[in-house]
Amino acid sequence: MTKNNCLLLIFPKTGGFIFIFAIIVVYLLTTVSKTAFGENNTILNLSAKIETFSGKDTVISIFKEDFESGNLSGWKQTDDWEVSASEKIAGNFSLKHLSKPISGNSSLFHNVSADLNLVDLEWAFTFKNGKWDPSSSNRFLFYLTADTIVPDLINGYAVGVNISGTSDLLNLWRIRKGKADSLIVQTDMDWNGSNLATINVKRTTRGKWTLNYLKSGETNLKSFSGTDRSQFSFKNIGITFKYTATRSGQLWIDDVSVSQLAAELFIQELAFINPHSILLTFNKPINPASVRSGNFILTDENNRNISVTQAKIMAGSDNSIELSFGNVDGIELRLSVSGISDLSGKIISPEIRTFSYSFSPEVGTILINEILFNPFSGGVDFVELVNVSEVPVPIHRLKLASRNDTLALKQIYPVSTEERYLYPGQFLVCTKDSAIVAAQYFTSDPETFCLMKTLPSYSDDAGTVVLLNDSLEVIDEFSYSAKMHSTFLADENGVSLERISLEKPTSDRSNWASAASSVGFATPGLPNSQIESETEIQDEITPEPKVFSPNGDGHNDELTIKYSFGKPGYIANVRIFDAIGRQVKFITKNESLAQAGSWLWNGESDSGQELNLGVFIILVEVFDEDGQVKRFKKTCTIVDRLE
Repeated sequence: MTKNNCLLLIFPKTGGFIFIFAIIVVYLLTTVSKTAFGENNTILNLSAKIETFSGKDTVISIFKEDFESGNLSGWKQTDDWEVSASEKIAGNFSLKHLSKPISGNSSLFHNVSADLNLVDLEWAFTFKNGKWDPSSSNRFLFYLTADTIVPDLINGYAVGVNISGTSDLLNLWRIRKGKADSLIVQTDMDWNGSNLATINVKRTTRGKWTLNYLKSGETNLKSFSGTDRSQFSFKNIGITFKYTATRSGQLWIDDVSVSQLAAELFIQELAFINPHSILLTFNKPINPASVRSGNFILTDENNRNISVTQAKIMAGSDNSIELSFGNVDGIELRLSVSGISDLSGKIISPEIRTFSYSFSPEVGTILINEILFNPFSGGVDFVELVNVSEVPVPIHRLKLASRNDTLALKQIYPVSTEERYLYPGQFLVCTKDSAIVAAQYFTSDPETFCLMKTLPSYSDDAGTVVLLNDSLEVIDEFSYSAKMHSTFLADENGVSLERISLEKPTSDRSNWASAASSVGFATPGLPNSQIESETEIQDEITPEPKVFSPNGDGHNDELTIKYSFGKPGYIANVRIFDAIGRQVKFITKNESLAQAGSWLWNGESDSGQELNLGVFIILVEVFDEDGQVKRFKKTCTIVDRLE
């Protein structure tokens, strides 16, 4: 009986085809006739390994050599090798190294090629050595892939013993420029004198390697695995034997085969379509009937579930799925995929992909919200940003800049050198010294600050703030001027310009106003004092409580005069009169207001005297830069004690 591959076709009762490729059974069949294993005539039983492939998967043999032809036709560099019946491994002949009077290196190659990106591959071969123990001077390897037949230049993969010159274990190595570069799979087989083993190696398109071996006289196949996704040109297979004179002629190889297998189904690429959908591209066409939203589980870094609302085949593609999902709070997502099958019905091995939920900042995702360009004496500039999108924005992918007289960009500096994200609705205060800003203005959250090593220089008179992404695309831009400040300001130093509406363009000069004095002239990290309300607000003045008792008992000791206006930017005068019309208290004079706020009165006069009990009149006058004036008159009562 000669050596033949075994391909069994079975028609099960359930219908369909199941192809069973018995790789190792090849050797079991040949052992009927191959009975000479050295002096002991040992029969190597290789029936322990049978690979099964279901559906329409096929196995294509792209190379097979059992040396039964008696010659080395097609092999290259054959001078040191022969097809020999002497101490053959199996059959009538095996490949054997020739005896040499001196030490040396012998190599043998054959053209075999395949695309490692497209197909899974499987190699099988049998090695036998004589009565010598491998060492750095006596070692051998089998090139699974080689881009050249010049050993010192080879890039590829090899299985062998002492490839690195330091270990007698049977291992699989990545080879670069002829040298052992990286150990991919290490087995437990310590190769020694007179060993004989059949070796089987499988590589998937995803770079997963499996190495199996079965030693002569043993019945248990041993399996080991590793991963390496490096890509090299696969043009050849080959054998190299480094030997001393006494070990030459003592190496045999037989039953070499290379097979091409249908690649397993896997996700080749994951990409965002928009903040609520991703595109999964697989390595081959997928079965539309297997695409269901229940086959996908999406969670964030806190293991919170994100609802997968739809899964469908991408229009115009047979290997891509569009996956839609709900709102996301995190920045690191985990996608579990199972149950998807290819056209043959072969189901994907459960796969987990982890990816960042962040996007390169785009126009309209983050806006310039406030700028302080003329700080108090001893103060520093700041630029406040706000995230108006629905997704976290990577701050480390943002830059601030200014423009020169020709409007060219200058002083382009990264906002952050550390990975950081700005979540929807959050503020970010960019400055060189957050401690100074926090000391001069009220701020409630130090986490809103971003300390920049260098902030662009922004002139006290006029300038341009430019926000860029890491591709230097302009995300937002604001050309400011000191003339944009309120004309009622006695001193512009230390007063920021605030954005009024997030809906109106940044370039609209009417969309900016001086921060209200009622909030301290700036609002770093807080909602702007001049922000325009999204809902219509009626002008209103409300004293609370209308009856108060400033007697120091801790109960209703102060009057709170609350205000709210339909627009920001008013200037206010607030005075208190007694019942006969005499002014007793000037609470505030020409104060620039936020759209809503309050004033406090402790019941004392301008001179600090306690006032008599009775009814008092509150007069609030507000006016804007257009000359519009509004007056509000309210009453309150001072009593001695409230029951």
